[in-house]
Amino acid sequence: MTTQIRELTPAQLQALTTGLPTYCPNMTFMLASQLYTTAQVVQLLTTVQSAATSVSTTKAAWTASIVAERAVAAKDGTLARELREMVGLMFANSPTTLNALAIAPRKTPKPLSAEARVAAEAKARATRLARGTMSKKQKATITGNVTGVTVTPVTSPSAPASASAAATPTTPAVGAAPSSPLPATASGGSGATASASPGSASHA
Repeated sequence: MTTQIRELTPAQLQALTTGLPTYCPNMTFMLASQLYTTAQVVQLLTTVQSAATSVSTTKAAWTASIVAERAVAAKDGTLARELREMVGLMFANSPTTLNALAIAPRKTPKPLSAEARVAAEAKARATRLARGTMSKKQKATITGNVTGVTVTPVTSPSAPASASAAATPTTPAVGAAPSSPLPATASGGSGATASASPGSASHA
């Protein structure tokens, strides 16, 4: 059974590459049943480190490319889809052009049979009934009702004041001459009426 060894980090590879010539300058290493000198293992470590660095750089570039692609798709992807839909409608009757533009032709809707149409209408009615859906005319026939409504009249506060003003008598002006009394009348046997004047009273 082969034991899987965890990959070394770039820092660990760099430490071995620079440290082995200093601390093991003339040693021989048995690796996978093969002898390696210090110079050979340093070359091996350098190759592994270069590959790891290349992968890290490529991964960073790939991540940046993904981020850039998503930004472009969010900005202009919608316009590209709308353009494709528009071109598809323009050449709806030209399958050859649509094929050249990699646009699938729109499928013609298959007309419903008489049985399927009746079943669809029945299902629609059953759905409206289950949901309690009504048309405008049906809603207009439904009205509410109330019982025991009490109406409280509101009295205007200016009404008594106007009534009292109308009932107040008018006071005559000071110094006005009183009205003249009616002349006295005397009745005789013959029924004639005589009036006494101030001049005749003075002569008597």
